[in-house]
Amino acid sequence: MDLLNSFKRAALTVFALTISILAYAQTGKISGKITDKSTGQTLVGLSVLIEGTSIGTTSDAEGNYILNTVKSGTYRVSFSFISFKKQIISNVKVTPGKTTVIDVVMEDDQSTLNDVVITGARKTGTEVSLLAELKKSQSIANGVSSQTIQRSGDTDAAQVVKRVPGITIVDNRFINIRGLAERYNNVQLNNVTAPSLETDVRSFSFDLIPSNQIDRVLVYKSPSADIPADFAGGVVKVFLKSIPDDDRLTIDYGTSYRQNATFKDFKRTNTGSLYFTGFNTGENDLPINFPSNLNEVNASKLNAAGHALRNNWVPEVNTANLDQKLNIYGSKRFNINNKLLGNITAVTYSNSKTNNAVFRGNYEVYDPISKIAEENYRYNDDQYTYNVRLGVVHNWAFKLDNNNTFEFKNLYNQLSTSQYVSRLGAEKQQEYANYASNVLYRGIYSGQLSGVHKFNEEHTKFDWVLGYSKSFRDQPDYSRYRTLANGDGTYNIFVPTGGAQPEFLGRFYSKMNEDIKTGSFNVEQALAPKSEGFKPSIKVGGYYEDKQRTFSSRNIGYVRANSLNFDQSLLKGTISELFDWKNINTTTGIRLDEKSNPYDNYDASNKLLAGFANFVLPYKDKLTIVAGARVENNVQKLNSFDTGGPVNVNNDITRILPSANVQFNMNEKSLFRLAYGKTLNRPEFREIAPFSFYDFDQNFNVAGNPNLKTAKIDNYDLKYEFYPSTSELISISGFYKKFKDAIEMTAIPGSNAQSFNFNNAQNVRNIGVELEMRKSLAGLSESKFLNDITILLNASYINSKVMFDGASAIGQSNNRPMQGQSPYILNAAIFYNNIKSKFQVNLLYNVAGKRIAFVGTDLIRDIYEMPRNIVDLVVTKNFTNKLSLKANFNDLLNQNFTLMQDGNQDGKFDQSEDQVTAQFKSGRQFGLTLSYKIF
Repeated sequence: MDLLNSFKRAALTVFALTISILAYAQTGKISGKITDKSTGQTLVGLSVLIEGTSIGTTSDAEGNYILNTVKSGTYRVSFSFISFKKQIISNVKVTPGKTTVIDVVMEDDQSTLNDVVITGARKTGTEVSLLAELKKSQSIANGVSSQTIQRSGDTDAAQVVKRVPGITIVDNRFINIRGLAERYNNVQLNNVTAPSLETDVRSFSFDLIPSNQIDRVLVYKSPSADIPADFAGGVVKVFLKSIPDDDRLTIDYGTSYRQNATFKDFKRTNTGSLYFTGFNTGENDLPINFPSNLNEVNASKLNAAGHALRNNWVPEVNTANLDQKLNIYGSKRFNINNKLLGNITAVTYSNSKTNNAVFRGNYEVYDPISKIAEENYRYNDDQYTYNVRLGVVHNWAFKLDNNNTFEFKNLYNQLSTSQYVSRLGAEKQQEYANYASNVLYRGIYSGQLSGVHKFNEEHTKFDWVLGYSKSFRDQPDYSRYRTLANGDGTYNIFVPTGGAQPEFLGRFYSKMNEDIKTGSFNVEQALAPKSEGFKPSIKVGGYYEDKQRTFSSRNIGYVRANSLNFDQSLLKGTISELFDWKNINTTTGIRLDEKSNPYDNYDASNKLLAGFANFVLPYKDKLTIVAGARVENNVQKLNSFDTGGPVNVNNDITRILPSANVQFNMNEKSLFRLAYGKTLNRPEFREIAPFSFYDFDQNFNVAGNPNLKTAKIDNYDLKYEFYPSTSELISISGFYKKFKDAIEMTAIPGSNAQSFNFNNAQNVRNIGVELEMRKSLAGLSESKFLNDITILLNASYINSKVMFDGASAIGQSNNRPMQGQSPYILNAAIFYNNIKSKFQVNLLYNVAGKRIAFVGTDLIRDIYEMPRNIVDLVVTKNFTNKLSLKANFNDLLNQNFTLMQDGNQDGKFDQSEDQVTAQFKSGRQFGLTLSYKIF
């Protein structure tokens, strides 16, 4: 709590300080519009720089630019961009308090793809600048710019990244690249490792980052010595906004209606009156003096401990209001003796309530004679979820000159989720009514201090970064209880006799804290800078990462205090009556029973030391070969227990990982890439920890495996890229991956797919094709309407195969696709933007083919998540330069989310013949966002 309150106070203080600074403006401005002479179209992302200073900017989506805080005087202003002739305007006079207007018309200049020179404070969030960065990339990559993010109306990073070819999102937060589950992907924030918020999943939660904090997202899909080697699908780099384009203070307020929840009755977990802030106020925490082990206290203290816990089993019932969202964004540029200092500060707050009616089922082995699979259980859940999000970005950038830049970036985000589930149904011949109440607080802080330096006429480049990240995951009082039907419409509360069964009557508490310290540097040196045709260079660097995690949990249940004297009438009352103060005793009522085990806790660390060398061998702007190797020494440790005693994992592994990327520039608009490299995939802490966790929602247990091996991957890639213009791209790529000891979560044989652990599959292969297109319809006809349309399309076809060998294949689901891999992915978008009327309409579509959500056994079939077509519509109207209104219409088709098993193994998924294990509709969402630019 002290840490969270400190973050809160610091964020508010910093924001107030920045806003007060924004009031300072004693200088003049230079502004104008930039157009293409040949087409008459406005140019986006063109670099504008006042020569002799570090003051610069780029043109926005409408071709406009503005240079703020320019001291009075006479200047030379340069305008430059790829494939256009550089223009210099002399004798530009600036007067305090006034704006000098310069409109510029740019002419084409034939150049090769490698002739990209952008100076000044280059804007990196536009489509044009993103494509320029992808062209220069030394490995196969895709990306999304903030300009596309604004068009799409996506609210967080999870929605943003699914616009990238070959990417899908699992559980609305985890990334799946090229059909490979979240554990096979590496995530970095501003070039340092992103912290994890999850105990059970090896992934960064993308739903934590609001989209308006993102400058761009790059996804590297082929290995290169200068990027981390722990991946198979891709390395995702999320860059937050840095030097602002102008001085600005903007307030966005949005509200939305959810079809399944808004204005309907809503059952809410008892989390206290201040839950709307998103901070844990301690309402559900264990009391400070609560015994550390209930099995070691006497009856008097056991009763006192039982009385100390809140009787909060019954949810509050109210009406779900409209979702709310508020964003305050401030930016400021300072000109200090011709040196540029920039600040961006943003505060984002939102809350939302959802209510889903979820069907859940579980089945025995399919009987081919009777052509049925007997039900183990059939439940209908009412799932009420209340999310509160709070985010703060505070970034500083100091540009001494064109050769030296320093940045200090800070991100704090937290997401609080409370959920109440009411479950009615039958298990075998017994009817039940089960209930669960859960609250989860997750948050991250990520800070980086970095620098970029150029020497020797830019023939020597040096960059470095120091980073610190902290994440927390606090789950206080995950309470569950079960009631049994009497057959007359009434239910009895289930209270165990003897030993507790916390999954049916008990509370679960857990805390995870993770700290990551990182440091890296890169040096790039031109080896023959004066050579005409052959300009080789070498890039070397190092990376250090120290990750520390602690995880602790308590599993506490309730039992009958005395089986002979127990008051049977308590079973017929309400749950609130059962937990009345007088019924917690040692005779006629209930008492606490500690069911925690030593293996419910673990301490873990991971220290990574890496170095690399890359040789860049370009020849006459046509052929570029990048070849090198990365050496990684990784020491992973974990200390815990299992039923046999202490568990001490100590994996000290050093690997040499070669890679090569070849790029052939066919002409100024097209290129071909070929890549090969070795990567690896290390077990995550949770996957090697013996800890077993019961998931009430899915009704299964997950345990770790301390004997997991590190997976090894051979990656082969090829790609063709065609750039019709500076803002357009058409590409096609193919890939092949071969795994040894791939890590997957598999069902334990004999558990009816209700108990899972982690295993190594000896032989796995993954092959696929990806297509991407970003194309404007401008100039294709004389239609003004078509000229305002841009089309975005990306599609992927992927095929994978998992094979277990020998004894490891016994009881396993074998010869199947990889867990989480969709055979196809399709994203499409139509963007209509009429600059004159300031009106935009964006239509977006997404679908992913069926994929294994949970691996089965040789008898109990794999559970697949079925395809779901998603259509979103975003309409934006700018009334003035300061006021705009955006309308979102999300998930218009509202198709079922469905999990199924192909019980009869006919290759067809038919709900009338096969088994549905989960199904619900998330409901359509309609929202309005009003944006006002104060200045």
